[in-house]
Amino acid sequence: MVVKGVVECRGRLVLAGVLEGSVTGGVLEITETGRLTGEVHNDEVECAGHLQGDIVTASFILRPTGCHVGKAETRRLTVDPGAILDCVLQSGSEVPEGRQAGADREGSGPKFELSQVLAAFQEGFRPCCMDIPWSARLELFNQVLVLLQKGKPLIKVIGETGSGKTVLAEKLRRNPPAGYECLRLAAGIDSLAGLFQALAAALAVAGAESLAQIDLLVRLKTALDDRRGRGQRVVLLLDEAEAMDPAVVEGAVRFLTKAFDGEEMLQLVLFGTRELETNMAPAVAEYFADETNCQLRLAPLAVKDTADYLRFCLQLAAAGNGSASLAFLPYETIRTLHVLSRGNIAQINRLADQALQKAHAAGAQVIYPDFL
Repeated sequence: MVVKGVVECRGRLVLAGVLEGSVTGGVLEITETGRLTGEVHNDEVECAGHLQGDIVTASFILRPTGCHVGKAETRRLTVDPGAILDCVLQSGSEVPEGRQAGADREGSGPKFELSQVLAAFQEGFRPCCMDIPWSARLELFNQVLVLLQKGKPLIKVIGETGSGKTVLAEKLRRNPPAGYECLRLAAGIDSLAGLFQALAAALAVAGAESLAQIDLLVRLKTALDDRRGRGQRVVLLLDEAEAMDPAVVEGAVRFLTKAFDGEEMLQLVLFGTRELETNMAPAVAEYFADETNCQLRLAPLAVKDTADYLRFCLQLAAAGNGSASLAFLPYETIRTLHVLSRGNIAQINRLADQALQKAHAAGAQVIYPDFL
């Protein structure tokens, strides 16, 4: 059975089919076969099926086979082992009787001034998106670490502009695996000799400026062998690799890694946009065709990771009043911001900072979607 529309029930409503719309009333029970998409405002909600949408209820019980995606506001929460809860959650507070979506905003804001978190999304203050626990970005960072520890000579990370490639490269430089040293080189290198010189400078190889390319390569190998003899491996991070000549990238792979069955010197991680893949030398492309697990993509943030990141930034800026700061961003704002930014981390920061400044200038206590 499929129902589309608005359902009101004062007693107990059991859903075993499909409901697309809103539900209000007493007790709502969603069985294992039940699927509900829409807003829920019931006294009690018990879900063993699939529920997608915002919930306002006094009691929310999620059974082992249940799944909820959306926003949940409840006084009592029970989640059985095996259930899936993927939502923005406010639990433990009284739910006002008759509370409806789009209720009057007057007096609903937190007792905490926006002026105290104005720098939350600004460069130099905001946290790294890979610091968020359980996020897809943290998982990707850990994937890179695992590949390096497995000794993979060549790894590729692709992402659109603003997706956080440079942030990832810098995090790897600052937080390498134990026994590793990560060196980061950015765009602006237009020759293989220039790349060797930049690497020599990063490794503090004395007198490298006056050496011919073949001699410089020997000195680089000696410096890398010395580090390896002391139990330290070196990783070269090439940021904005799509801006480099494909021949330079291929030369770096050939001379510095064992990706083409050469002599081991260091491990190489390429960071670039999709243009890097289209400009890649055939030999390098063939390597990744065989080593598919060494190709990683910085996909746009999912709405869950967007919500976690935004709230994490505010909690950090609130410095000791993190719980109050959570109320600054209603789920409606998060959802709107996610749609506008398309999950691009640079756009998320820009839009969030813009909305925060506008809300503060307007004297608001909450960052509503109107400020985006």
